[in-house]
Amino acid sequence: MPSIDDIVRFFSGAALLMAGRSEGLKRLDLSADGFWQSFSAIVVALPPIALSWIEFESVQGEGRVTDMGPVAVYGAHALADILAWVLPILVLMLVAKPIGYSRKIVPLVVATNWGGAMLAWVFAPYWLIVLFVGMGGGTALLGTLVTIASIALTVRLIFFATGKDLGGAVAVTVLMIVGALVSYGAVMDVTGIALI
Repeated sequence: MPSIDDIVRFFSGAALLMAGRSEGLKRLDLSADGFWQSFSAIVVALPPIALSWIEFESVQGEGRVTDMGPVAVYGAHALADILAWVLPILVLMLVAKPIGYSRKIVPLVVATNWGGAMLAWVFAPYWLIVLFVGMGGGTALLGTLVTIASIALTVRLIFFATGKDLGGAVAVTVLMIVGALVSYGAVMDVTGIALI
């Protein structure tokens, strides 16, 4: 696990990329060790991601945790989110050479890992709002805005991490969205637990 100072530096690098400043890459560790260490971003993002599970089960799950047990329900959430995080990366690593991304794969993966963790923390207040206020018209609209902002910031992050390749940035973002839907669908099919 990286230190708190390193995490803050990686988050600031991701934020700079999202702000349109390519020098954000200099704050990321693009070495071989940094590539593998970037997967610890999943652990860093776990608290706000877990908050989204709690919100879903408390507000939308209608007491399913008590029926099926918290281990099964939250385990299904965890499995789906880990698959959703890792599956697009595996696909990208497999196709990197044929699509000309061999040199872009390391900055892309490192940036998206730390950017994903940062966005999880940035948007955590939304889950708290829904937990305390409930799901209504206002919170649903806010959720839509959060989703749009997350997608737009991810496209910008990838665009600047890959040397300003807009088509690639959009394609990778779409792959991430599709990967998440496939992962959630697969886990729901296997477990029978609704996750979205």
